[in-house]
Amino acid sequence: MADIPELIKIVIETLQDKKAENLVVLDVKKLVPYTDYFIIATGNSATHVHTLADAVGKLIKKPEEGLKQEDDPQANWLLIDGGDFVLHVFQPNARKFYALEDLWEDAERIEI
Repeated sequence: MADIPELIKIVIETLQDKKAENLVVLDVKKLVPYTDYFIIATGNSATHVHTLADAVGKLIKKPEEGLKQEDDPQANWLLIDGGDFVLHVFQPNARKFYALEDLWEDAERIEI
């Protein structure tokens, strides 16, 4: 994780502390204009997915802007726009179905 911004490192550490599974960071700077990194994680239940997303949301919340978060009521896939990164938190079946790592296979994978 040597060459990534400090905020991304803090997000990764927070997700690890909350027991996120299959954590992947993709460098998408050369592929999309709206963010630099995709952070992809799996939670083992709807509650776990919400816990992971909430923990990251607390890190990046800006009172004047609020938190940009897409929400799935069953918590199959929660998405948080953190500006420099987009966090995708899935339950296992949804992650397998959407297969973002395969979709973005041209992105550089950051070792964590």
